Amino acid sequence: MSSIRDVAAAAGVSRMTVSNVINGRHHKASAETVARVLRAIEELDYVPDAPARSLAANRSRMIGLVLHHPGQSRALLENPHDALLLGAVGQAVTRAGFSFIPAASRDVVRAARRLGSWRVDGLIVYGSVADEINDLTRTHPRPLVFLDNYSRRSEVPVVGVDDAGGGLAVGRHLIEHGHRAIAFAGPLTDAPGVVARRYEGVQRAILEHAATGDGLQGAAHLIAVHADHHPGSAVRAVDEILAHPERPTAVVASSDVLAAEILGELLDRGIAVPGQMSVAGFDDSPVTRWVRPQLTSVAQDIEAKARAAVAMLTRLIDGEQGERPGGGPPMVERLPMQLMARESTGPAPRR
Repeated sequence: MSSIRDVAAAAGVSRMTVSNVINGRHHKASAETVARVLRAIEELDYVPDAPARSLAANRSRMIGLVLHHPGQSRALLENPHDALLLGAVGQAVTRAGFSFIPAASRDVVRAARRLGSWRVDGLIVYGSVADEINDLTRTHPRPLVFLDNYSRRSEVPVVGVDDAGGGLAVGRHLIEHGHRAIAFAGPLTDAPGVVARRYEGVQRAILEHAATGDGLQGAAHLIAVHADHHPGSAVRAVDEILAHPERPTAVVASSDVLAAEILGELLDRGIAVPGQMSVAGFDDSPVTRWVRPQLTSVAQDIEAKARAAVAMLTRLIDGEQGERPGGGPPMVERLPMQLMARESTGPAPRR
């Protein structure tokens, strides 16, 4: 097995120069020298000793991902969005030159503490709620970036998507198709979060419609229906939707998985989609193309979100936080969402 001494001899440089190149300190050598060292590393098939590098640089070159998993009724990564996110973060971490360690747990604070024992250089946390921010930042001294969190603390590093904008887009889409009674199905709570923002976006479309004074087809209104991802939840949601005095003609589900379950339940009951009821979801995961009719969904770019989170975390790890015009580091980045209209939404049926 080749050593750092062999690489230095083959490249005609010192061992310190090889160490600088291996650890990314390319500014300490000329471009020609860096290229010569990298070529020697490849030709000799040299693999740096990870523990030694970690001790020398006080860096493990590892990034962890904590995923919240309730562990009740669904298998880990059963939701396509979560599976795609895990893969996208892993790829982005690898491309950034770090090793990747994922962990799933019902208790994200405890999972973060466990990963911290591995001396990871930083953590990406997905599925945390705003109330857990204080515990996470207190128990994990290394840099943290939160995915899809709506903490009110402006200094908390967050990468997410414009959930409210996505809700606005799908709400406008349904109103333009003549729907006036629209149901929103999801795990609604009073706490700020992804589902609440999506609901608020659809509600904003309703308020926009009311402000135009278009009364030809009646005022649009939104009906909240609680539904989570436990078995039977979609059945109960459809029961409530069909029994409502102002029976909705469209349903917006907070996720594609829930939308697909509601779609199947409606079809099982002989409700034509979209002829009698339009259905839409969020995230544009693969399930939208697996079902028939194919689901209208509000798409997010999961790979772009993962890349943005890893880029923000590596900047924090390297101490390169940058400055925004108002002062302080740029800590929140929200990517746009895009409506993908498909077969499951159409004109509202005539009453």
